[in-house]
Amino acid sequence: MEIRIGDNLEEYPPTVIEILRSLYFSEDPLTSVELRDQLAKCGFTLDDRTIRYHLSNLEKDGLVTRLGRKGVLLTPDGSEEARAIFVFDRIGMSSMETEMLIVKSDLDLCANKGKVIVNITSVPEERFDEALSLLKEISNSNVIVSPLVAILEGGRRIWNYRVPDGQKAILCLSSANYDVVLRRCGVHIETIATGLFRLQNYEGKGFVDIISHSGTTLSPGELLIRGGFTDVTSAMRTGRGCVTAAIKTFPSFMYETVIEAVKNCRNDNIRGLFEIGYLMPPKYQMSIKDRTRGYMLVLGGANYLAPLLECGISTILSISSGLYDIEEMRPPHSM
Repeated sequence: MEIRIGDNLEEYPPTVIEILRSLYFSEDPLTSVELRDQLAKCGFTLDDRTIRYHLSNLEKDGLVTRLGRKGVLLTPDGSEEARAIFVFDRIGMSSMETEMLIVKSDLDLCANKGKVIVNITSVPEERFDEALSLLKEISNSNVIVSPLVAILEGGRRIWNYRVPDGQKAILCLSSANYDVVLRRCGVHIETIATGLFRLQNYEGKGFVDIISHSGTTLSPGELLIRGGFTDVTSAMRTGRGCVTAAIKTFPSFMYETVIEAVKNCRNDNIRGLFEIGYLMPPKYQMSIKDRTRGYMLVLGGANYLAPLLECGISTILSISSGLYDIEEMRPPHSM
């Protein structure tokens, strides 16, 4: 076998990589003028003609699609290609994707307005009624972050996710919305790990497995649910089973601010905060620095969608994958 010698050659020129980066991390289509301005911020001075030339080549390769005057979007193949190119941008607790969603969210939980960070799954149209019935059941349980959901028809798009034809997408709130609320109060919060949290008689009995966020591009919660390690269905029906939960940390001197923020945002549309403390106990510490950190134990937002995968209704799950207006979401019982 021939051994490849690293030569630092890129498959795409730097200008094209930056165009793909701008499109991948944009919620909306971008025009050539908007792309020109984005590239200028990165030190690339290009005229509109050159950008249109690159876009034409990307369109020929099936990586972008034109939407007339609205601009261009990545195709599903383009999104997949971008994910591979920017794999190292997506590593760890503060990946660019997550940070961008947190910054762009304008959620006001007290007023129940603004865009929330959502998790996404999709189900075949012929199984939607079955899925809705299961959502109604779990919406009353104590293992989810919020009872609110939204339904998107096939062909609709949310950030880089396009709902497949013949399917319906189901959106629910991510636990990352706690990060949004606390960042607005001046508290920098980090999710350091997500794991399988065991319930017995509807009470928490601690983690049985845990995955650190520091060195992965994939959501640990997504891995645990798609890998078949959860039994959220059993947990909601019998009070016994494993659900996902995240450990979030913050500076301990901000504890009172966090407590006040949590009190102010509590309503029927958000829950899932299982435990909170001024100093993290040894059983949750991932490193020495955690000894001086405050912490929150928050149930995973994707627990809401997990039964759909556990029952084989869906095979798709994408965590913290876009923004959606909370005013357009409602409990499944009202659908």
